[in-house]
Amino acid sequence: MLSETHIYIIAGVASIAAAAVIAVLTRLTWRRRVRRYIVTLVGGRETVRSAFQGVGRVSAELAQASDGELIAFATDVDSEDRRMLADIADRMSISSDELQTMALPKRLWPAADALADAASLLGSQAAAVSGGQGVEVLDALGEMDLVGVVSLLEAADATLGDMRERYGASEDAVYGGGLYI
Repeated sequence: MLSETHIYIIAGVASIAAAAVIAVLTRLTWRRRVRRYIVTLVGGRETVRSAFQGVGRVSAELAQASDGELIAFATDVDSEDRRMLADIADRMSISSDELQTMALPKRLWPAADALADAASLLGSQAAAVSGGQGVEVLDALGEMDLVGVVSLLEAADATLGDMRERYGASEDAVYGGGLYI
């Protein structure tokens, strides 16, 4: 028969083993959750990049446009490019709000903040161009700070790159706006 000491030893070992299993499972669950947040942020980054490419395309087209085409762009609020810029402004406003209010682990805050700032900057600039009339449109177009957006995206990429590597979420591919891991 087991003595009282043996029973306490067995209970202690079982408690330590249970605590170790709980600790390992908790850590694995946390890593999985952080990976999901990283995937969400990568999706947000791709949303901002896509909008940035759209604005860049419009800017490049207008840089090579004739005076008549620039005047038509500035005066026609229903042009395809102005509607696209208005849509980008709306999407970037929503993306910025989502990124600013998303509950994230503290380590991911810098990436989310940089992405939110990039979305906000891009959205406000697109709104200034799409919402103006006449000379205001051309002035807003000339004052666009796409370099600022690029620097914010690079800051987010640096933080996300480190976190993706750390949490094993580095094998992602973005295709058609969807994220596959």
